[in-house]
Amino acid sequence: MFLEHYFDRYTFQPEKGLAYGFRKTDTGYIYQCLVVEDSFLLKFWIKNQKISFKVYDQDTGDEYIQIHLEQLQGNFVGQVRQACQESLAAIRQACFEVEDFLYPQAKRLMNYISQRYQGSIEYLWERSPNSGAIRHRKTLKWYGVFMTIDWEKLDAGKSGKIEVLNVKANQAADLIHEKGIYPAFHMNKKYWVSIPLDDSLTDEELFALVDTSWQLTKKGT
Repeated sequence: MFLEHYFDRYTFQPEKGLAYGFRKTDTGYIYQCLVVEDSFLLKFWIKNQKISFKVYDQDTGDEYIQIHLEQLQGNFVGQVRQACQESLAAIRQACFEVEDFLYPQAKRLMNYISQRYQGSIEYLWERSPNSGAIRHRKTLKWYGVFMTIDWEKLDAGKSGKIEVLNVKANQAADLIHEKGIYPAFHMNKKYWVSIPLDDSLTDEELFALVDTSWQLTKKGT
């Protein structure tokens, strides 16, 4: 299904939802908006704490199920998917809050990013629901990638889940020799590093690396 896991790890905030335009029903909340130059209607439901949405063709009134059929990759269906994802991203940003993290340092990190850069984790990738981008507000360039992965993907001697932040760094090849810093998982290891958020680094060290990444990506460097 299209964006099946898009709202995983997020919790609806009713006050924010009502201010955004949600309407309360007997079983939950509903919101609807027009997309693709008003050609389609996106309906979004929250019923019994479960999230669902459908898209309807305004001309026929029929549900446009094509967005959920992965084998359909034409320009038009892609345009509809993109418009729906943009609307859902706006809803998630305005009306939802991310759930608690596995590690306390991950929560402190995101509090820092929120306060200093007004940033947040954006879970953009349908096939990677546990990975999210942290982007510049104006350029939308990444300065961080937050992931929940198996420890063994970084360190074969460890097991279990670990939350990780990827950041762009000066002299990444040298940094990976320091405790608590690893070659970037799933990113260019020449420029990026992975940092497990398990307090191996102090908050001050971690935040300094975030600041560096923000500066390095600010102007597209």
